[in-house]
Amino acid sequence: MLFSRPLVKQTLWSATLLIVAMLLISCSEYGVPAKLKVGDNVPQSHNRVLKAGEDWRAVTTMDTRVNLYRWRIADLIAEKKPFIVVFGTPQHCTICVDQLSRVAMVEEKYGERFAFIHVDGYKDNDIWVAWGVKGEPWTFVVDGHGQVRHIFQGQTETSLLEDQVRSLLGGTV
Repeated sequence: MLFSRPLVKQTLWSATLLIVAMLLISCSEYGVPAKLKVGDNVPQSHNRVLKAGEDWRAVTTMDTRVNLYRWRIADLIAEKKPFIVVFGTPQHCTICVDQLSRVAMVEEKYGERFAFIHVDGYKDNDIWVAWGVKGEPWTFVVDGHGQVRHIFQGQTETSLLEDQVRSLLGGTV
Protein backbone atom coordinates (compact mmCIF):
# COMPACT_ATOMS: atom_id res chain seq x y z
CA MET A 1 0.00 0.00 0.00
CA LEU A 2 1.58 3.26 -1.14
CA PHE A 3 -0.55 5.72 0.85
CA SER A 4 -1.86 5.44 4.37
CA ARG A 5 -5.52 6.15 5.08
CA PRO A 6 -4.79 9.12 7.38
CA LEU A 7 -2.69 10.75 4.63
CA VAL A 8 -5.48 10.28 2.06
CA LYS A 9 -8.07 11.69 4.50
CA GLN A 10 -5.88 14.70 5.26
CA THR A 11 -5.31 15.36 1.56
CA LEU A 12 -9.03 15.13 0.78
CA TRP A 13 -9.86 17.44 3.70
CA SER A 14 -7.26 20.00 2.53
CA ALA A 15 -8.57 19.87 -1.04
CA THR A 16 -12.14 20.39 0.18
CA LEU A 17 -11.14 23.44 2.25
CA LEU A 18 -9.27 24.89 -0.74
CA ILE A 19 -12.32 24.49 -3.01
CA VAL A 20 -14.62 26.13 -0.44
CA ALA A 21 -12.21 29.05 -0.03
CA MET A 22 -12.03 29.53 -3.80
CA LEU A 23 -15.82 29.59 -4.05
CA LEU A 24 -16.09 32.18 -1.29
CA ILE A 25 -13.58 34.41 -3.03
CA SER A 26 -15.18 34.13 -6.47
CA CYS A 27 -18.68 35.38 -5.61
CA SER A 28 -19.09 36.78 -2.16
CA GLU A 29 -18.37 39.59 0.19
CA TYR A 30 -15.11 37.81 1.03
CA GLY A 31 -13.60 38.59 -2.37
CA VAL A 32 -10.26 40.08 -3.25
CA PRO A 33 -10.09 43.86 -2.69
CA ALA A 34 -10.70 45.98 -5.78
CA LYS A 35 -7.76 47.78 -7.38
CA LEU A 36 -9.37 51.20 -6.92
CA LYS A 37 -9.34 52.83 -3.50
CA VAL A 38 -11.22 55.77 -2.00
CA GLY A 39 -9.80 58.97 -3.52
CA ASP A 40 -8.68 57.32 -6.78
CA ASN A 41 -9.90 58.59 -10.14
CA VAL A 42 -12.04 56.01 -11.93
CA PRO A 43 -11.28 54.85 -15.47
CA GLN A 44 -13.08 56.60 -18.35
CA SER A 45 -15.09 53.46 -19.05
CA HIS A 46 -17.42 52.95 -22.00
CA ASN A 47 -19.89 50.50 -20.47
CA ARG A 48 -22.86 49.22 -22.45
CA VAL A 49 -26.00 51.32 -22.36
CA LEU A 50 -29.50 50.39 -23.41
CA LYS A 51 -30.31 51.82 -26.83
CA ALA A 52 -33.84 52.86 -27.83
CA GLY A 53 -35.92 49.80 -28.63
CA GLU A 54 -33.22 47.40 -27.46
CA ASP A 55 -34.10 44.55 -25.09
CA TRP A 56 -32.41 45.00 -21.68
CA ARG A 57 -30.97 41.49 -21.93
CA ALA A 58 -28.52 42.85 -24.51
CA VAL A 59 -26.69 44.68 -21.70
CA THR A 60 -27.29 42.51 -18.63
CA THR A 61 -27.95 39.01 -17.34
CA MET A 62 -30.43 40.43 -14.78
CA ASP A 63 -33.82 38.69 -15.14
CA THR A 64 -35.79 41.75 -14.03
CA ARG A 65 -35.73 45.00 -15.94
CA VAL A 66 -34.06 47.77 -13.92
CA ASN A 67 -33.20 51.31 -14.98
CA LEU A 68 -29.42 51.02 -14.55
CA TYR A 69 -28.31 51.13 -18.18
CA ARG A 70 -28.91 54.75 -19.22
CA TRP A 71 -25.48 56.18 -18.47
CA ARG A 72 -21.97 55.65 -19.79
CA ILE A 73 -19.31 56.13 -17.10
CA ALA A 74 -17.04 58.22 -19.36
CA ASP A 75 -19.95 60.58 -20.15
CA LEU A 76 -20.82 61.04 -16.47
CA ILE A 77 -17.23 61.95 -15.66
CA ALA A 78 -17.23 64.50 -18.51
CA GLU A 79 -20.57 65.93 -17.28
CA LYS A 80 -19.26 66.01 -13.68
CA LYS A 81 -22.30 64.03 -12.52
CA PRO A 82 -21.95 61.81 -9.43
CA PHE A 83 -22.92 58.17 -9.74
CA ILE A 84 -23.08 54.75 -8.17
CA VAL A 85 -21.83 51.78 -10.17
CA VAL A 86 -22.46 48.16 -9.21
CA PHE A 87 -20.27 45.38 -10.54
CA GLY A 88 -22.12 42.08 -10.40
CA THR A 89 -23.16 39.16 -12.58
CA PRO A 90 -26.74 38.34 -11.61
CA GLN A 91 -26.93 35.27 -13.84
CA HIS A 92 -24.93 33.29 -11.28
CA CYS A 93 -24.76 35.49 -8.18
CA THR A 94 -27.88 35.82 -6.01
CA ILE A 95 -26.20 38.37 -3.76
CA CYS A 96 -25.71 40.50 -6.89
CA VAL A 97 -29.42 40.32 -7.71
CA ASP A 98 -30.22 41.54 -4.21
CA GLN A 99 -27.67 44.38 -4.44
CA LEU A 100 -28.99 45.46 -7.84
CA SER A 101 -32.53 45.45 -6.48
CA ARG A 102 -31.47 47.70 -3.60
CA VAL A 103 -29.66 50.09 -5.94
CA ALA A 104 -32.69 50.12 -8.27
CA MET A 105 -34.89 51.20 -5.33
CA VAL A 106 -32.56 54.13 -4.62
CA GLU A 107 -32.48 54.92 -8.35
CA GLU A 108 -36.28 55.23 -8.37
CA LYS A 109 -36.01 57.93 -5.70
CA TYR A 110 -32.95 59.88 -6.92
CA GLY A 111 -32.54 58.84 -10.57
CA GLU A 112 -33.24 62.25 -12.06
CA ARG A 113 -30.50 63.96 -10.02
CA PHE A 114 -27.99 61.15 -9.62
CA ALA A 115 -26.81 58.39 -11.97
CA PHE A 116 -26.95 54.67 -11.24
CA ILE A 117 -25.13 52.05 -13.32
CA HIS A 118 -24.78 48.28 -13.41
CA VAL A 119 -21.79 46.71 -15.16
CA ASP A 120 -22.38 43.02 -15.84
CA GLY A 121 -19.32 40.77 -15.89
CA TYR A 122 -20.69 38.69 -18.75
CA LYS A 123 -21.38 41.76 -20.90
CA ASP A 124 -18.58 44.21 -19.98
CA ASN A 125 -15.73 42.15 -18.57
CA ASP A 126 -13.09 44.55 -19.92
CA ILE A 127 -14.45 47.25 -17.58
CA TRP A 128 -14.17 44.89 -14.62
CA VAL A 129 -10.51 44.41 -15.55
CA ALA A 130 -9.91 48.17 -15.88
CA TRP A 131 -11.44 48.79 -12.44
CA GLY A 132 -9.59 45.80 -10.93
CA VAL A 133 -12.79 44.14 -9.75
CA LYS A 134 -12.53 40.51 -8.61
CA GLY A 135 -15.36 38.78 -6.84
CA GLU A 136 -18.77 40.36 -6.57
CA PRO A 137 -20.77 42.40 -5.98
CA TRP A 138 -18.80 45.64 -5.64
CA THR A 139 -20.53 49.01 -5.44
CA PHE A 140 -18.56 52.22 -6.01
CA VAL A 141 -19.82 55.68 -5.12
CA VAL A 142 -18.17 58.24 -7.42
CA ASP A 143 -18.32 62.03 -7.02
CA GLY A 144 -18.69 64.66 -9.74
CA HIS A 145 -14.91 64.82 -10.14
CA GLY A 146 -14.70 61.14 -11.07
CA GLN A 147 -13.16 60.15 -7.74
CA VAL A 148 -14.14 57.17 -5.63
CA ARG A 149 -15.87 58.41 -2.48
CA HIS A 150 -16.95 55.10 -1.00
CA ILE A 151 -16.71 51.39 -1.81
CA PHE A 152 -19.17 48.74 -0.65
CA GLN A 153 -18.24 45.09 -0.92
CA GLY A 154 -21.15 42.65 -0.90
CA GLN A 155 -24.71 43.57 0.00
CA THR A 156 -25.37 47.12 1.17
CA GLU A 157 -28.28 48.43 3.18
CA THR A 158 -30.46 50.77 1.15
CA SER A 159 -30.16 53.45 3.83
CA LEU A 160 -26.36 53.48 3.45
CA LEU A 161 -26.67 53.91 -0.32
CA GLU A 162 -29.16 56.77 0.21
CA ASP A 163 -26.79 58.42 2.71
CA GLN A 164 -24.06 58.42 0.07
CA VAL A 165 -26.38 59.87 -2.57
CA ARG A 166 -27.63 62.61 -0.24
CA SER A 167 -24.07 63.45 0.76
CA LEU A 168 -23.00 63.95 -2.85
CA LEU A 169 -26.16 65.95 -3.61
CA GLY A 170 -25.26 68.32 -0.80
CA GLY A 171 -27.69 66.90 1.74
CA THR A 172 -30.79 67.78 -0.31
CA VAL A 173 -33.57 65.23 -0.57
